[in-house]
Amino acid sequence: MKVLNKIVIILLLTLVTFSALSVLTGSVNAAGTLSCQAYISSKTAGVDQATSYTFTINNTGEANLGSANITIPSSYSNVKNLAISQEPASQDWTITTATINKINYILLYGSAEGLSPGQSITFTFSATNPKGSGNYKWIIGANKNTNATGLNTPEFTLNTNYSIIITSINAALLISIIATVIAFLNTGLNRALINYFVGWEQYRVMQKEMNEYRSETMAAMRANDKKQIEKLKKRESQIKNMQAQMLKPQMVQFGFSFIYIIIWFFVLTPTFGGTSMVYVPGIGPLPVLYWYPIASFFLGLLASRLIGIMPIET
Repeated sequence: MKVLNKIVIILLLTLVTFSALSVLTGSVNAAGTLSCQAYISSKTAGVDQATSYTFTINNTGEANLGSANITIPSSYSNVKNLAISQEPASQDWTITTATINKINYILLYGSAEGLSPGQSITFTFSATNPKGSGNYKWIIGANKNTNATGLNTPEFTLNTNYSIIITSINAALLISIIATVIAFLNTGLNRALINYFVGWEQYRVMQKEMNEYRSETMAAMRANDKKQIEKLKKRESQIKNMQAQMLKPQMVQFGFSFIYIIIWFFVLTPTFGGTSMVYVPGIGPLPVLYWYPIASFFLGLLASRLIGIMPIET
């Protein structure tokens, strides 16, 4: 009889233990850990282009995912046409946008139990890509709550990056063409003024003499040849007169040179803004603010070389 009592007591203790473990295990599973993955894609990743996006959130944790807020990178604009494209059966998710403290969000919250582990939800929207190329961070804040209040206190945060790239050279090519036209107009005008004030043949002769004078002066100074330096000083006034004659066309042309700045600041910069046009290794993406003067400088040198006009050193 005593043995039977002991067996009953052991069985009761075993049942109580299993019951306690069952309850404990159930509560742990119910609380669980919240985790998710996010995937973002678009029809085009080109800078400053209007496109449509697809965004998927997959519940990879142990707890149900009830709501999420997605921080929209500040460089994006015109985010609209939000729609749920895929959701679990018998669930009805809501999506909208909101601006809180000047930060734009996509708000997503579900109904009933939310996303179970392994389930996913997909939504779409349209937007205008940033003007600058680079990586842009979308921050997802997830919560177990299935109502709008859960959006304010994310229990799990995930970052996903999306790259915006330069997909077209048309803008950079247009800027280069504009810079080329202005460079050759400017250099052509300079040559016409040289013909008027100096004469082209005489200008070339003076260029040659000045280049020889500079070379001889530098050689004499390096060699510390005092006799040669004194000899060259006797030609200094003649060289200065040449410089003065050769500078006349440039002084007359000075006003025309402002066309570079006018087109740069008042036409091209307002038109293209901060849109990345070219990518320079070691520097990064360049907007028109930097690309136009760089193109103008090198194309101006090219035009001067082709037409034969060299800068005058004073």
